[in-house]
Amino acid sequence: MHNEELNNTEPFNVDEALDRLEAINKRLSEENIPLNEALDLYRQGAVLAELCQKHLAGVEKELITLQE
Repeated sequence: MHNEELNNTEPFNVDEALDRLEAINKRLSEENIPLNEALDLYRQGAVLAELCQKHLAGVEKELITLQE
């Protein structure tokens, strides 16, 4: 999931986003990563983390509503 993929109209897939976050984390952990790449990956990760958090909060609300 790259920048262009973050702006598309397909439904959000939390599993794909978490996989991408894992890949970003792995790449950022590597030595000698160029600064520009690291910044781009960090930005992507921040966006994905926020989207995951919002998605999971929505799922949690839905589960609470269903339990009531």
